[in-house]
Amino acid sequence: MFDMAGDDAIQFGLGEPDFQPPQLAIEAFNQAMRDGRNKYTTTAGHPELRSKIATLWHHLSPDLDESNVCITMSGTNGLLDIFLALVNPGDNVLIPEPYFPLYPPDVRICGGEPNLYPCRFENGFVPMIQDLEERLDENTVAILYNFPSNPTGGNVNVKQRDELVEFAKANDLWIITDEVYDRIVYDGPHVSFLGAGYDKVIMVQSFSKTFAMTGWRIGYLLSPDSEAMAQLTKMQYYVTACSNDAMQHAVLQALKEAPDYPESMCAEFKARRDLICERLNAIPGVTCHIPTGAFYVFPKVEVPGMTSEEIAMALLEGGVLCSPGTAFGSAGEGHLRFAYTISREDISRGMDRVESVLSELRSD
Repeated sequence: MFDMAGDDAIQFGLGEPDFQPPQLAIEAFNQAMRDGRNKYTTTAGHPELRSKIATLWHHLSPDLDESNVCITMSGTNGLLDIFLALVNPGDNVLIPEPYFPLYPPDVRICGGEPNLYPCRFENGFVPMIQDLEERLDENTVAILYNFPSNPTGGNVNVKQRDELVEFAKANDLWIITDEVYDRIVYDGPHVSFLGAGYDKVIMVQSFSKTFAMTGWRIGYLLSPDSEAMAQLTKMQYYVTACSNDAMQHAVLQALKEAPDYPESMCAEFKARRDLICERLNAIPGVTCHIPTGAFYVFPKVEVPGMTSEEIAMALLEGGVLCSPGTAFGSAGEGHLRFAYTISREDISRGMDRVESVLSELRSD
């Protein structure tokens, strides 16, 4: 669909902030390379950076230190490390659906099976405990939670989080918590699965979204379980050996000197969220929740006789690129994903086109 999009297409397809990293981080990256930081480094990453990251989570888990952190080449790399460490052939992992497209293939790469559980529109895309219990079996080793969610923008409150943690604890499951959008949260604080009374938790994180460093490919893994961290670091060695030396210095500078940068981006994303949701909910046949995190909206779009992919293709012909819900699993049928990572002006122009195309489809 990206290849088919015309030059004038309005792009709601890509989950990538339209910001640049903090200028001081760019300058620090450049200077670090000039200073000769272009060699291999330790597999787990620079101790100072890992220590700084650990302190960011002390409000939830005060005993964390550098040994609880492993720097990775993005959250994508981190996810594969986790599954390699946890999953043996024949195991299964409870995976949310709709899902980030890498989750099921990563489990299969490790010889396991993705065990999909539904996150339904009518429940704000938060799973029901009954649905989880129905899918649990003796081969289930872990459950993955993704809040704030890509693609739905859904999130959990403290009560819902505690219920999901209790389910994992009662069944002795590892919690894999994908919290890469933790700094892009609206209308309240981020609710983490770390520090919720259960230590069998592995968090995957990325600087791609929080500091607009998507092309830098840098993130980290964090767990209060020291044995888990030893195994994750071992997997990191086998997957990429180590992360980029100079880049780690640049990220450390961003954390030290521009700690509020994510909040400035978040304020703009909130204004865009309000605009796109107002426009979508005003279109006949379209219903969407107001996302409480990330920068995606996942509305139900009803056009009689058409699938979500067919609707997305019709919108593409009308000059709007978005993602069909089925790109995120079969449970996404009937939905479209719009990433509001473009200007408010472009959002308004795009919604004009969406409204026009859907009106024509519904009148045919």
